Amino acid sequence: MGKTGEVEPASISRAYPFDDSPTPYSAIIEPTVVPIGQNPAVIALLDSAYQKSESGQLDIAVAKLERAIRIGPKDGKVWHALAKVREQQGKHVLAISLAKKSNVLAVNDVPLQRNNWLLMAAIYKTLGNVNLAQQANEKADRLF
Repeated sequence: MGKTGEVEPASISRAYPFDDSPTPYSAIIEPTVVPIGQNPAVIALLDSAYQKSESGQLDIAVAKLERAIRIGPKDGKVWHALAKVREQQGKHVLAISLAKKSNVLAVNDVPLQRNNWLLMAAIYKTLGNVNLAQQANEKADRLF
């Protein structure tokens, strides 16, 4: 245990590897420190899934993220990570649904909500739905 109840996992390089923008924790803690209440097993699975997705092993990344969801089903960051991998797989409708689930769980995490809306906007644009893409971008902009 670190100071103020933080738990330090053995060799985790990123607290939330799928986040393209700074996490709400980035200004408070080092990337290798897990916030109170965050399961170290979930963090390890996120890190492993990130590595698998980076190497193109998307099915393995999905399996790791689904396991992380079974361990921490109320962790919005895991749902967001799964949404991003599903988007990489071309499963756009599923990715939007997962990003929406992440937003439901991210009540107090504005940066995560913003990232979810930006992901949905990108997917809607890919699908050719300019109106929904614009609406999602506007919701993301309101959270900035």
